[in-house]
Amino acid sequence: MIAGVNFRFDVIKATVVACQFLQREGGSINIMKLVKLVYLLDRLSLARRGIAVVGGAYFSLPNGPITSEFLDLINSGCLWGLQDCRWEEFISDRQNHEIALVKEPGRNHLSDAEIDLVDAVYQEHGTKDQWQLRQWCHEHCEEWTPLEQGRERIAIDRIARALGKTDEQIARLREQAEELHFLSSAFAR
Repeated sequence: MIAGVNFRFDVIKATVVACQFLQREGGSINIMKLVKLVYLLDRLSLARRGIAVVGGAYFSLPNGPITSEFLDLINSGCLWGLQDCRWEEFISDRQNHEIALVKEPGRNHLSDAEIDLVDAVYQEHGTKDQWQLRQWCHEHCEEWTPLEQGRERIAIDRIARALGKTDEQIARLREQAEELHFLSSAFAR
C-alpha cells in the first residue's frame, strides 16, 4: 500500500475543468476561487462516484484545502515533465490574482457525469467570492487542518472519512487510486 495515496493528477481534465468554471464565470475568475471550486469538485466526485475528476495531491493551507498540482499549473502554465500540457493555449497567465479564458477546449475529455458535477459545484458555490468559499471550506471540510503557515497533506482516506465513507469504502478508494497509478505508469512506457 502507498502511504497517503491520492488519485493521479490529470492535466487535460484539469484544463478542461478550469475552462468550464471560467465559462460559467463569464471568462475570468479569481485564482483562489477557482482552486477551491476544483477541490470541491473532486470532493463531491469522491462522495458520489468514489473517484476524483482532476485528482492530485491535496493539501491543507492557511486559506483552506487545495489540489497542489492544480495550483502549480496555474502558477507556471505547465507542470515539469508533462508532455501534453496545453494549459497556456486555453488559459491566460495570472494577472492581479485572476486568470482568463483564451480559447474554449471543448468538453470531450469530460464525461456527462463529470459535467453534471461541475454544474452541481458551481450551482452551490458559484455566487460566492474567494473569501466566502475559503470560509465555507474552513467550516465544512473536516479533512482540512487549520494552519498558520505551511501545508499538510490530505490523503483521500481523510476526505472519504469526512464524507462519511465506511472503512470498507475507504479501502476500496485507496485500492482504486493505487490501481490507477499502476496503470498510468504501465501505459506511460
